[in-house]
Amino acid sequence: MKLNIFKRQPNAVEQIDGVLRLRLNERRLSAANVEQLRSEFLPKVAGQATVILELDQLCFMDSAGLGFLVGLRKAMLTPQQMVLEGFSDPTLIELIKLTRMDQIFLLSDSPKQTKQLISR
Repeated sequence: MKLNIFKRQPNAVEQIDGVLRLRLNERRLSAANVEQLRSEFLPKVAGQATVILELDQLCFMDSAGLGFLVGLRKAMLTPQQMVLEGFSDPTLIELIKLTRMDQIFLLSDSPKQTKQLISR
């Protein structure tokens, strides 16, 4: 029997030209992991004006995950820009639009589009 064990990559944080880029290497954003992620990311976004959150690994999000995103945005400076980048799952895009979170977050398909959104 051959087992493939995939080691989860750690979440990444990068600050470039006053923009904080966070890479969320999680497949699920739910009540099961949101507290750990909140304690990891909240101090990093506190006081930031522009944050890009890369979510290309994400394939499931529940109400706790939505609350996590709103909590991150609330911790930022006002006025703020928070870009959710890399949503590839149509169900997640529909969830964001259905809950009207697209009115408080900028949605981006790619780094090129993100650059255009934050330079406005």
